[in-house]
Amino acid sequence: MEKKITRKENYLYQSLLAYQKSDYYPFHMPGHKRNIEKLPNWNPYGMDITEIDGFDNLHDAKGILLESMKRAADFRGAEESFYLVNGTTCGILAGIAACCNCGDEILAGRNCHKAVYHGISTLGLVPRYIYPQSYQDFHINCGYLSENIRKMLTTFKNIKLVVLTSPTYEGVVSDIETIAKIVHNHGIPLMVDQAHGAHFGMHEDFPISALECGADIVVESVHKTLPSYTQTALLHVQGNIVKRRNLRKYLGIYQTSSPSYIMMSGIEWCQKYCASKEGKKAFDIYIKELSELREQFTQFRFVRLFQPQKDVAGCKNYDIGKLVFGVSDNLMSGQELYNRLLKKYHLQLEMASLHYVIAMTSVMDKKEGFIRLIKALKEIDEQLKVLYKEEKAEHSDEKKHKEYAVIEFPIKNKQICIPFKAELSKGEWIDFKETCGRISKSYLYLYPPGIPFLVPGEIISEEVIKFTEECKLAGLEIKGMDKEQLEVIVNE
Repeated sequence: MEKKITRKENYLYQSLLAYQKSDYYPFHMPGHKRNIEKLPNWNPYGMDITEIDGFDNLHDAKGILLESMKRAADFRGAEESFYLVNGTTCGILAGIAACCNCGDEILAGRNCHKAVYHGISTLGLVPRYIYPQSYQDFHINCGYLSENIRKMLTTFKNIKLVVLTSPTYEGVVSDIETIAKIVHNHGIPLMVDQAHGAHFGMHEDFPISALECGADIVVESVHKTLPSYTQTALLHVQGNIVKRRNLRKYLGIYQTSSPSYIMMSGIEWCQKYCASKEGKKAFDIYIKELSELREQFTQFRFVRLFQPQKDVAGCKNYDIGKLVFGVSDNLMSGQELYNRLLKKYHLQLEMASLHYVIAMTSVMDKKEGFIRLIKALKEIDEQLKVLYKEEKAEHSDEKKHKEYAVIEFPIKNKQICIPFKAELSKGEWIDFKETCGRISKSYLYLYPPGIPFLVPGEIISEEVIKFTEECKLAGLEIKGMDKEQLEVIVNE
């Protein structure tokens, strides 16, 4: 008789319901922050439909969805806006495909999301990279220098599209207005990944949108910083450079053919809320509480808040809604700080890096969460004062905490072939420590934020290996490897 295997069932919905009732506070996306006191009291099952009579079709909108998207465009200042239910990712892929043909050259920020790289690979594009400036105090990617973009477009005259990320994951905004003028002087479009800036323009203390700065295509994740469902986003377009027919065509390819009406209604409610008197009042309160919160960071000795200066390292502006902070004197890594806040204080942050963490806030945050964060950081800072005195008293050159090497990031790897060709090449999996000098067939990236520091077709350098090992040592998870092996192109 066959032995029956029994195990305890662990259903996703049960875990989600249990987590909802827990005391873990969300300093992460989505921007609705599960704040059910302010969110509409809908039963999604009762509203879940398909393209039935009277409810239009997203891929050929002529009725209620068209009107809804027109309102979104008016609210955001776009000539035309499109609902995205496959996230900013599908908007990026569609935008690249609408502006480029197979084999074209594209200028992309090296700190772009992996979706940009996937768009490059899928179309067999030739990537030319523009590198952001670095804010050395925190080893953070900042903005792009407009002059560097001018030089790249002068050098590579066949570039068909420029794709940049602004704001960055850490909230840094580039001088998109100047960059847009430079790009347009070359007769090509500028697409801005504004995934983390859907709230821009909602209050005067936030930066203005890349749309207002002249970008042709702007894609923003409504769910990241505003009260909308995960996976919801908007693509905005303006000007005459981008062929709208192409854009609609590729949105139909990269979006599901069965878009969720629940998600689309979530985008619509979100825009309506933000434009309402209630929403505007909520943003005023949010800004006031953010200012008070950021001011309280000045009381700490070792916990430091990232506050970049404008016009330094390509930083035109900065999103104060992003709380980026770390610990000085190498007393605690970003991952250690992240773990401490999670395990002891039940504060779930967005991400950890080698040197810092990111706590995301939104207009839906509660003051209770801000109070808990400052209280936790105050306790941690007091503990760090004791640790610092102990280490100093030892009079030893050997530190208890590892000092991570400063490696310029993104790493400037040498490209041997385009990603498309690399991915079609014959590959082999070898031990990662033996890959130095080989040509990668894989991506390597931390997720979040999903920015590759190694791309197929690039030579694997000592810097890549060292950075990867240090990230792993710090407890960060590297994506792209399989059991300490990496796929490389077979030497012929």
